Amino acid sequence: MAVRGLMGVALATVLAAVIAAPGHAAAETIKVATEASFPPFSKTEADGTITGFEIDLGNAVCERAKLQCEWVKQDFDGLIAGLLAGKYNMIFSSMSITEERKKAVDFSLPYYDTPYRFIAHKDSGIEISNAGLQGKKVGVYAGATQEKYLKAKYDGVVEIRGYDKIDQINADLVTGRIDMAFNEQLAGAEFLKTPEGQAFEFVGPELKDKAIFGVGAGAVFRKSDGALRQKIDDAIRSLYQDGTFDKISQKYFGSMSVRADQNW
Repeated sequence: MAVRGLMGVALATVLAAVIAAPGHAAAETIKVATEASFPPFSKTEADGTITGFEIDLGNAVCERAKLQCEWVKQDFDGLIAGLLAGKYNMIFSSMSITEERKKAVDFSLPYYDTPYRFIAHKDSGIEISNAGLQGKKVGVYAGATQEKYLKAKYDGVVEIRGYDKIDQINADLVTGRIDMAFNEQLAGAEFLKTPEGQAFEFVGPELKDKAIFGVGAGAVFRKSDGALRQKIDDAIRSLYQDGTFDKISQKYFGSMSVRADQNW
C-alpha cells in the first residue's frame, strides 16, 4: 500500500508538471465586442450565433495571438463607451481608424479597407453634387464617419437621418422614407443582393477620404492595453503574410480586395 501510495504521489506530481508546462498553459480569455448586425461583416443568425467576415477573421486573429476570445454583442454607437467602461477588452466591429477616435482609444493595424457609396432607387436620377443632392434625405449610421462626411461635404444640402442599425436604413430606403443610403460599399452590396435591394443601385463614384473615413477598420483597445494591442498587431501581420487573410476575404468578397496593408 505504501509503494502504491508513493507511486500515486509521483504520478500526480508528473501530471501537475505537465499541466503547468508552457505548452499546456490555458489561453488567456478576453471579451471581444461586435455589432453583430452589419452583414457581411457580422450578423446574428436565427439560432443566435454570430457569423460573418469579421467573426471569421477575429477568430483567426485570436487563435494566432493564442487568445481565447468570447464575442459580446453591442450596438455600434455604444461600442467605445462599453470598452472604456470595462465591459470587454477589444472591439472588432468595422470601426474606422480616425484621429478623433484615437484621442480616446488605441487601434490595431487596419485589417480591412473599403470605399463608401451612395445607394438610391434605379429610377431616382440623382446625381452626386450640391444641386443633385439638394433636399435629399440620406440614411446613415448615427455618429459614424458616414455622417461626418455628409456634414463636411453637404452641410445644408442634404437632410441627414441617423440610424442605429443598417437594417433600419435599408428598410426606410425600401419604403421611401429616405431617398438614399450612404454606407460602406461592401455592406451596400450585400443589400443590393437581396430581393428588396433589386430595385436599387450604387450612385456616384467610390469615395475614399482618409481625413474623414480614416485608413481602414481596426481593432480597438483601451490606451492602457498596449500589450494586448501588440499581440493583435502581430497576429494581423501573420495572417496577411501566410495568406490566411486572403482566404477569409475570398470566402465573403470573391476577387474584390479589402486588404489594408497599403496603409500600414
